[in-house]
Amino acid sequence: MSTKPPIPCPTTPPFCPNPRCRFHHQQPDPWPVQKFGSFRRQHPPHTVQRFRCKACRRTFSTQTFSPSYWLRRSHLLPKVFKHTVAGSANRQLARAIGCSPNTVDRLIGRLGRHCLLFHRQLMTRASPFRDIAVDGLVSFERSQYFPFEHLVAVDRGSGFFISFTDAPLRRSGTMTEYQKRRRQQLEKRHGRPDPRAVEKATRALLEVALRDATRAQVWSDRHQAYPRAIRRMHQIVDHQRIDSRIKRDRHNALFEINLLDLLLRHCLKNHTRETIAFSKRRQESAYRLAILLVWKNCIKRRWEKRCRRTAAMELGLLDRPLSEEDVLERRLFVSRIELCAVWRDYYWRRVVTVAQTVNRRHELKYAA
Repeated sequence: MSTKPPIPCPTTPPFCPNPRCRFHHQQPDPWPVQKFGSFRRQHPPHTVQRFRCKACRRTFSTQTFSPSYWLRRSHLLPKVFKHTVAGSANRQLARAIGCSPNTVDRLIGRLGRHCLLFHRQLMTRASPFRDIAVDGLVSFERSQYFPFEHLVAVDRGSGFFISFTDAPLRRSGTMTEYQKRRRQQLEKRHGRPDPRAVEKATRALLEVALRDATRAQVWSDRHQAYPRAIRRMHQIVDHQRIDSRIKRDRHNALFEINLLDLLLRHCLKNHTRETIAFSKRRQESAYRLAILLVWKNCIKRRWEKRCRRTAAMELGLLDRPLSEEDVLERRLFVSRIELCAVWRDYYWRRVVTVAQTVNRRHELKYAA
């Protein structure tokens, strides 16, 4: 198993970027590619080499294989990456790096899609997980009348953040008479969330986290949806349920998942308590969570003091901690990496916020 970090953006193209070309995927035949001029630009590298595939006649350049393709201010990508997991809201981030909030929104979306592919590529080298912990983090989109839950899974031995899904919820808890009437009006207009959404999201999460495993042990709290989801799994699962009122220290069986919840509340501004920086769309929350997933597994040290290893290093997936620049060295193509159904919806922006009148999807109009 290779433990080398990602390969940087190549000076010569390794494959055809056209998904409809037969040389887009690995082929035994040599790829017929030729140089096709160059062009100048203001930012380094100032001279960019162009190429043409003789098989499909598609032209492209070395910049096609960079995560900053079609970006004028490519130097902002690592900065946005760092500030996103540092507790900054989008407008605070825009003021800090000197750009428009709309630019930050677009770059977070691009980083989120890149991190989804980066993590999935890293997972192809991981052994099956057999001892994991799952939990849900409740947040809301647009307003407190539209809560949702992020379901997350963590490897208990290494602290490796495996995957996440989401489930829309119905507002609950103590409400005034006005709030109850308002909730009723919104549910009449947009419909009630699926009461089995958490169960379905948990099953989708476990299908990814326990992939290729025949027997596994799953730890969780006493949420009623978890046993129903586990009973539908094909694997033999030993489900251990822990009372959430037990002291949450390192001796707790759910320590790793509790630590992840703490990081989510601390590092992602849209999940902090009593915040005005909550996500307006569940889709954008998923992008931010994907960025934190790669940061926690590959960049952040396992412990803050006297530790030089990351969670990915504990599993043998990497041989050194990565930096934000390492993660962004090379563009990843969604047509060459398999994503699960939930993450495909995240990538193409198919998660709909019912309270928003416009829900745009991601479309590759200019990229190859």
